[in-house]
Amino acid sequence: MAGRARQGPMGRLLKLTADLRKAGGKALADTVIVILVAVAAAVAALALNRTTPIRYIENQTYDFRLATAAPAAQPDFVIIKIDDTALNAMRDSSPCHCLSPIDKVWLGDLLAALDAKGVKAIGVDYLLDTWASEDEFNAFQERIAGTRAPIVAVVDPQLKPGVDFPVSSKLRYADARALIGVDYDDVIRRYDPRPSAVKALATEVGIAAVGMEPPRDRFAIRYRRPDPKVSAENAGAIAPSYSAAFVPFLPDNLLKGKIAFIGRVTRSAAEDSDTPLEDLHTTPLRFLTGHYKGTPGVEVHVHALSQMMAGDRIRNPGPVWDALLVFLTALGGALLGRSTQRWWVSVGIVVLAIAVNTVGAWLIYRYGSVIMPMTAPAISFAVGFFILSRLAAAELQNQRAFYSSTLERYLAPQVIDRMVDGAEEVKIGAEEREITVMISDLENFSTLVATLDLETFEGVINEYFDGVIDILWKHEAMIDKMTGDGIIAIFGAPVPYTDHADRALACAREIDAFGLDIRERMIARGIKFGYTRMGLSSGIGLVGNFGGERRFNYTAYGEVVVIAARLEAANKTFGTRILFSADTLKLAKTEIPVEPVGEIDLKGVPVPIPAYTTRTEGPAGAA
Repeated sequence: MAGRARQGPMGRLLKLTADLRKAGGKALADTVIVILVAVAAAVAALALNRTTPIRYIENQTYDFRLATAAPAAQPDFVIIKIDDTALNAMRDSSPCHCLSPIDKVWLGDLLAALDAKGVKAIGVDYLLDTWASEDEFNAFQERIAGTRAPIVAVVDPQLKPGVDFPVSSKLRYADARALIGVDYDDVIRRYDPRPSAVKALATEVGIAAVGMEPPRDRFAIRYRRPDPKVSAENAGAIAPSYSAAFVPFLPDNLLKGKIAFIGRVTRSAAEDSDTPLEDLHTTPLRFLTGHYKGTPGVEVHVHALSQMMAGDRIRNPGPVWDALLVFLTALGGALLGRSTQRWWVSVGIVVLAIAVNTVGAWLIYRYGSVIMPMTAPAISFAVGFFILSRLAAAELQNQRAFYSSTLERYLAPQVIDRMVDGAEEVKIGAEEREITVMISDLENFSTLVATLDLETFEGVINEYFDGVIDILWKHEAMIDKMTGDGIIAIFGAPVPYTDHADRALACAREIDAFGLDIRERMIARGIKFGYTRMGLSSGIGLVGNFGGERRFNYTAYGEVVVIAARLEAANKTFGTRILFSADTLKLAKTEIPVEPVGEIDLKGVPVPIPAYTTRTEGPAGAA
């Protein structure tokens, strides 16, 4: 299983990383890997961005920005609603008392009333290419004969004016096909100002009202913010909205100089309204109040005209810039992925990155009208981050396995954890380094072996070593060797400590106190347990992995080791339990009780060594 796992994508990436580091060094290898992963993440994100689910999410983010970061509309518009009240008024005035189709004579009266109020132009979002009779057309003509404001009405572009329907000299005609559903979701995101030789309603009204020069091509609608002064059943409307039934009674100042649009509006102030929903279109505004069930078609025309009059447009950087953005976000994810190891940090970074991407894209649209892709960058960031964080985790696991297999016999678990987490600088290769070496020995160990049965001896010696090793690891010593009853410990390697001498002296004093305590307990059991004797020396030693190609052993060599061993043996001569050199005393910063022993001639050391001892409080009678 392990072998097969190494052949997987992550195993191959680990191997590639190792090969690149051998060939060009760590910095070059890491740079190449990050770039390769960023490219792969960007390609994957761009490919996924073409799929239906991701395209749906991108459309949602697009619509949300259009709805929540919309600019305000000009105060030039008014909407004349053909609502239930207006339809009832029309029915009452109609000879047939019917609701559909719209009574053209009643509509003529409405147009005349609007003109009398001083409107600048009128757009009619009703087809005026079908007439019940010539009398209806003539009656309509009579009612609008005196109007001065230009009137634009929509017609079916497949019908020929003057052939398929009578033409009024007071009307300008527009193509009814202007609202374009984009993508599979049929959301109105674009407007066609010239669907045919006949211009769209908003286009023709803009030309008639303000002499606007319309765009020639389809454009993305930059929807406007709802009018903040409207409420109740008009909530969400782009402009003040009035029922057509009340137009004759409205003050002139509400309509004078306005561009009026007439159309079917079935918004309701109550959710349980029984008004049939007609001429409602799904738009990006569906996130806002008044648009949950759709936006009235007449209002979409107003949004498009407001945008054309303002001359602004939604800008898209284009596929090249989009691809560059996706690559840069993937690169950012990959770089951050190399720096994290804990899962909750990873989750937090991804969530924060998505939040930053969302807020940034919203602000760019709000203040620059630029639509940046959101989904593909988020995916590329997450993919790049995931791959590199998994690579970092795999390298960490390998590093942990290496440290554990190499150093777990020597170092305290908390030291190995810090080394693996990168909190401790460590070098396993051979080097010269300032260290403190402590060598301990148990007095009368041979007598202990000879006088105790195997089971008792095992329990006694294990209890002793467990206690000593716990103290050594507490002070973060490296256990070099255990030889029978003796221990060789190193302070300051492989993890360098500037306070290695202080750690060694504090450790020796604690082991001494433990040794006195366990000796008293063993004597109480009738066991001839001796004192623990220790020698300490500080200086430059050669430390590293030694032992040839077949068996490595992290250890230390040098005079510092020899002096520590000779001082340990000299305890027997001077009746002490701890002896340490002047070098150790000089490096130590912590105040402890110290007694000079004098200069000692040590075997293998060319000059006499000044030696010192320190005593701890132990049981009564302790030597």
